[in-house]
Amino acid sequence: GTGVSISESRLDENMLYTGTDDGVISITTDGGKSWKKSGSFPGIPEFTYVSDLMADRFDANTVYATFDNRKRDDFKPYVMKSTDKGNSWVSIASNLPENGTVHTIDQDTEVPGLLFVGTEFGFYFSIDAGMEWTKLTSGMPTIAVRDMTLQERENDLVLATFGRGLYV
Repeated sequence: GTGVSISESRLDENMLYTGTDDGVISITTDGGKSWKKSGSFPGIPEFTYVSDLMADRFDANTVYATFDNRKRDDFKPYVMKSTDKGNSWVSIASNLPENGTVHTIDQDTEVPGLLFVGTEFGFYFSIDAGMEWTKLTSGMPTIAVRDMTLQERENDLVLATFGRGLYV
């Protein structure tokens, strides 16, 4: 596979996660000297593209992953969470629309349970770590949100969309 996503822990300089286009997440806890592969995720078809990874900003053992299986005509939202450094995974896609591929995920810098996802049909946030998602509709069209970043100095969330530009 080809590496398509990467996330470094802010809490542990030796912890790094990488994701590939063939559905594998590799984890190192020793700065890259050795790697462990995770390639089986409950409810996600084998070889599903790892669209994004996010090492938790508050817990060194937690990581989030999103998957994109559109190439196989599967548009389900796949969002996973591991609280044991990628050894086991649970879905946190909960109430995201069944027909909305998830492209990206991020976490607030001050509130641990505040997560953000960009999907094929808009932007969603969760205040309870993915138990329930709410769509942002005020001033935001129904458009693919392909990437996002938190500008910490200004405390701004910047969304990159497909075909409409940037939203702050």
